[in-house]
Amino acid sequence: MEDFTGSELNDAQRKLVGCYRELVNVLMGHREQLAPFEERNALKALAALWQVMNGLDLDPGQVYELGA
Repeated sequence: MEDFTGSELNDAQRKLVGCYRELVNVLMGHREQLAPFEERNALKALAALWQVMNGLDLDPGQVYELGA
């Protein structure tokens, strides 16, 4: 997996990308199954991981539709 500049991501960075993508999938496809506190905290975690994705030059796009 490469970032926007073409640099290869290391294992730890790829795992962070996987966490971000999995959290997006949960919020997009299973949000109704979450308790209110779980949803709020998942959105906070998503916002933090979005910063990681942005820092890795992976152009995470906007997640406004998820409420983050």
